[in-house]
Amino acid sequence: MRVKRLGASITLGALLMLLAVACQSIAAPSEQAATEEGEGEQFTEVELIKGPVSPDGLQAIFATPDLGIGEQRIAVVLTSQKGLVRSPIATLTSYHYPDGATEGEMRDSAVALFRPFPLGTRGLYAAQMDFDTHGDWGLEIAVLDEDANTLWADLRFEVPEQTEAPANGAPATASNSKTLATHSIEQLTTGSLQDTDLYQISIADAVQSGMPTVIVMASPAFCTNAVCGPQVDVLSELKDKYKGQANFIHIDFFDNPDEIQGDLTRARVSSTVLEWNLPSTEWSFVVKSDGIIHQRFEGFAPIEELEDALLEVLG
Repeated sequence: MRVKRLGASITLGALLMLLAVACQSIAAPSEQAATEEGEGEQFTEVELIKGPVSPDGLQAIFATPDLGIGEQRIAVVLTSQKGLVRSPIATLTSYHYPDGATEGEMRDSAVALFRPFPLGTRGLYAAQMDFDTHGDWGLEIAVLDEDANTLWADLRFEVPEQTEAPANGAPATASNSKTLATHSIEQLTTGSLQDTDLYQISIADAVQSGMPTVIVMASPAFCTNAVCGPQVDVLSELKDKYKGQANFIHIDFFDNPDEIQGDLTRARVSSTVLEWNLPSTEWSFVVKSDGIIHQRFEGFAPIEELEDALLEVLG
């Protein structure tokens, strides 16, 4: 059994700030601005966890830190000195560390396919894994290089008893989210892609419509970190393929997109984001026709994952 090492963790806000400087982009709202819309509620992001650089030169970035007991979607980004690791398949093995243990007890394993983001700029490995108890956990990731040598990377993270964001099997929060009936498109999205079909129905009406619903909560113009991708573009593509069979809704992470272009200090976090208690800045949910969450996706969800979850609820 390989001995796990505690991975380094940095706040998501700190990473966003570093990337913002590099990309000449603004990455996070001020604390004051983020709390105004929430009537005193403070939005505090969970930490983005990075594993140590392994002896093989790999480093893992954890895309799904909001975990809880039970079956969960796990996603990781792998990097090396050469850049993004794109091996077609990764093997993920989880270990639980009882109190004070220096070696983990193997719990679960899964095979994850590499899923490139649109335009090929990034990509991740994702799989479903089971966590049977809360506490200290580790993840071992194995991939093959071009010479069929096995390379390794490790992560350590905590699994609480419950997730922060709504869990699979929970009722979708019936938020009275904004639509084009009362707002302009510029007031509804920060993105350059302005697909009006994504702003026709509120979440409250969608979960009572008797149809499945796919919801994306993200701010397209301020997606800059290593686990964030063009999720609204994916939602629009999925909508075009399954239009009329489900509701498709985009909620911008920020409440006032028309006021913050180029000046994120004016940003207010969306009241819908606060109602859903989202601990990080990009989420997708597939909701069944009865209003129950079937699958949730933290960070970027490739179209293959979203489509598979949607087909499961379409029957």
